Amino acid sequence: MAQLSFSFQSDEKPNLFLEEDFLLLEENSAAVNFFKKFFAQKDFRHSQFPSLIIKGAKACGKSHLLHIFALEAQAEFLNKETISGVNPVSFFVPNRFYILENIDDFQDEELILRLINSAVEAEAFLILSARSAPKFALKDLASRLKNIFTVEIKNPSHESMKQLLTNAFSRRQIKPSRQVIDFISDNIERSFDAVMNAVKMVEIYIQESGKNITVAEVKKILKPQN
Repeated sequence: MAQLSFSFQSDEKPNLFLEEDFLLLEENSAAVNFFKKFFAQKDFRHSQFPSLIIKGAKACGKSHLLHIFALEAQAEFLNKETISGVNPVSFFVPNRFYILENIDDFQDEELILRLINSAVEAEAFLILSARSAPKFALKDLASRLKNIFTVEIKNPSHESMKQLLTNAFSRRQIKPSRQVIDFISDNIERSFDAVMNAVKMVEIYIQESGKNITVAEVKKILKPQN
């Protein structure tokens, strides 16, 4: 297992997306590398990637990774309230970074298109996130998105699932045996969300029962998922 290494200034507010909690895997390494290039850019007019889309299923770590890099780059997270009813050009600052997450949840396609166009007009960097390849009816928006470079965090391999399980349990001071880790990874869906759901179920079981976790107990816990 490997973890990212960044240097950040301390923040008085609690940070729910700590760098030391992010597990570097084969599946997210491409996203990490592109983020390093993207957030290292200084001049919009001479940038290689003025905009970027990160795609990945629920719980894959998109938000975690975005917050890690946003902290160092002083990027601003946008939301529907921020961008609705105003001219986006008015709040974009040239050569600064802006992030809009989960664009596949937006119903207002004109709003997203206006945001993308305004970022270009204002010469501001923009990164968008989505769970899957966004499919919008608005042709101009679909065309715009096709021209934005997309990097994807794919579903974890069997080995990555074991690393994720081990890491997640460790952060919760839970020490399951290798047999337990193997059994869970062999018997859940191959997704980040399934890994986190399994970890939560085991954590709740231990808290409520006060017992150590065994393969026999895990079989009972995971039975509803099978």
